[in-house]
Amino acid sequence: MQDDLHSLSLADLRLLALLLAERSITRVAEASGQAQPAVSRKLQRLRELLADPLLVRSGARMVLTERAQTLREPLREIMAQAARLEAGGSFDPARAERAFHIVCSDCLPPDFLPGIVARLAGAGPRIAAHVRPADAAFDLAQALDEGSVDLVINNDPRPREDLRMAVLFSDEIVCLMRRGHPLAQERRIALARYLRMRHLAPHTGAQPRTGPIDGELAKTGYQRQIVATVPEFNLAPYALLQSDLVFTTARRFAAHYAARLPLVMAPAPAELPPMRFYQLWHERSHASAASRWLRAQVQAQAQAEAAPAG
Repeated sequence: MQDDLHSLSLADLRLLALLLAERSITRVAEASGQAQPAVSRKLQRLRELLADPLLVRSGARMVLTERAQTLREPLREIMAQAARLEAGGSFDPARAERAFHIVCSDCLPPDFLPGIVARLAGAGPRIAAHVRPADAAFDLAQALDEGSVDLVINNDPRPREDLRMAVLFSDEIVCLMRRGHPLAQERRIALARYLRMRHLAPHTGAQPRTGPIDGELAKTGYQRQIVATVPEFNLAPYALLQSDLVFTTARRFAAHYAARLPLVMAPAPAELPPMRFYQLWHERSHASAASRWLRAQVQAQAQAEAAPAG
């Protein structure tokens, strides 16, 4: 393919500069909030477009080709000029009139979303915050592409690879059950026993057994016994009060209800890794000052809730 820098966008050039600086797809994916396969595909496109491998393996390391070396200084100059252009863009919530649209899962800690709404609504007299659930009837992909949704907050184990991503927090998985449950005193529930238990799970209209819990079990060929479902996460704790059902969820969600209802928590099997929660946004709004401000408010709320009390 013909060497043609003119067909590269500013986003392409940013990624190229980052790849040449980091020399690692993994580190670039982490730094840019993208999935590794997405970065790999973009690197392949850059290689084809520039007719050069750019990064080649030398033992255990990746090194720059001669062509890549010559690109580093021009890229630095372009990035510096772009930064000067973007510096003029700012977002002042006290003066701005803006409605933010967020889609989120209802499995978030119960205090988390109200905290975000309070931050946004309290930031300026003409700032509005509209939150809707991530249900199957809503075409989230189209909404993100069109810009009618600014941000997604969830814990989907398979997020879209073409979206930007930033991890908000990770949380231990626990089993929530009524006080007096036969397993209430367990220090940690063994996997074999966990699979024999009768489970309660949320069913919000998505395909069954596609969430983080069942997805992890399926990786090793296991399947738990779900005998009851509820349409919302926040109904699940109340359904445990008069039964021996068990609800598997993140610790912060469970702790909220264990402090208010006669419920207790027990650590889930060690085979279930911590649950990751993150925010996702479209490339089209990545550099927007308003979008950056929104993401900073969400991140600040996550950090505030993670901070120890007192």
